[in-house]
Amino acid sequence: MTGGLINDTYAVGDQWVLQRLHPIFGAEVNYDIATLTRRLAEQGVRVPRLVLAEDGAPFVKQADASGTNRETDGVWRVMTRLPGRTLHRLANPAQAASAGELVARFHAALSGIEHTFRFTRPGAHDTAAHMAFLTETLSAHPRHRLIEPVRQVAAEIAALWAAQPPTPALPLRIGHGDLKVSNLLFGETRALADVATAVLDLDTMAWMTMDAELGDALRSWCNTAAEDAPAPALDVGTFEMAIGGYAKGSQGALTSAEQQSVVAGLARITTELAARFAADALRETYFGWSQERAATRGEHNLIRAQNQAELARQILAARPQLEAIAVSAFRQAR
Repeated sequence: MTGGLINDTYAVGDQWVLQRLHPIFGAEVNYDIATLTRRLAEQGVRVPRLVLAEDGAPFVKQADASGTNRETDGVWRVMTRLPGRTLHRLANPAQAASAGELVARFHAALSGIEHTFRFTRPGAHDTAAHMAFLTETLSAHPRHRLIEPVRQVAAEIAALWAAQPPTPALPLRIGHGDLKVSNLLFGETRALADVATAVLDLDTMAWMTMDAELGDALRSWCNTAAEDAPAPALDVGTFEMAIGGYAKGSQGALTSAEQQSVVAGLARITTELAARFAADALRETYFGWSQERAATRGEHNLIRAQNQAELARQILAARPQLEAIAVSAFRQAR
């Protein structure tokens, strides 16, 4: 199954999905998923459920999970396959509003739960650390074939980051961690075509702040082009519908500081992802790539970095307007 940037994913008929986890995820992440998806299902949020192996574990570990030199090495799991359509861009405002409401219900379902994650990825949204990693990468690969265009986009990314205010201190909540459009399912019938029905790809669930969580979602939802397209464009109308849907679904669950942080989070996470793509354009080790889009992994990630850097520039330029929209949405939802 195409579309994912990290794990290897295979359809097994119409009912099951087989995945090999990328080595960045420990096998223990499956225990977290098993526990939290039970809670989500109880609260009426549709998510894939893990199928237990013969030994009762929610995964099978084959050989050495730290390497994928052989086709069978790694951590494997089977999940239920949910009906629905995967989108890579929202087609209309109704889809944005529905996506926002579904994500709000996802957060509400996990609110108040006491859970200690068995697998964690510290610093997943430590933007300053990602910026430092990009600087280190530039120094470590001075002769890479893409060094000059990567240096150019890296300078743009650094300027964008310097223009943003300090990251606020916010409460931690359990979030998804990767709410791009393609990690939601939409209805298959005409009547449900604009309805977000399920949440996918739960490896990145963790305790996090909502500025990062919603910023990452809106970064994906409000870009009129794919993140590897040459000309991204911020859709303010989509932002308005999405944040309106979320505010309606959250019913005042976010603090005032969290509500005020949404747009800053959108700018920060877009800039952060641009830096991550730029670093991998030189390292060529992390993000997946398609030969249909670029000649190599490096070229594909360079396109993504340029896309996200331009999107971040547009977000910062529109920040006053976006903040006014967010304030209005949360006020009306009270």
